[in-house]
Amino acid sequence: MKVEIYTRSTCMFCTKAKAWFKEHAIPYEEIDVSATADFTAMKEKLGATTVPQILIDGHLIGGYDTLMDYEKPILDKLRAAYPA
Repeated sequence: MKVEIYTRSTCMFCTKAKAWFKEHAIPYEEIDVSATADFTAMKEKLGATTVPQILIDGHLIGGYDTLMDYEKPILDKLRAAYPA
């Protein structure tokens, strides 16, 4: 199960999202879109205009608020692949 997080270096919610995955020992790939060209490419690829953007197995979950809204089912799914 692959987790990707699109982030920017100055984003507080990106930091919170990464901390959540670290806290639960879930590995992730960080894609830094701090550069304007990278952020534009992310917007074109995902249709999203904010960060963080979290993908699990290529499926767009959304940002930090969505992660928190659906924390239990997301964690349950990830725990199946990454037992604590």
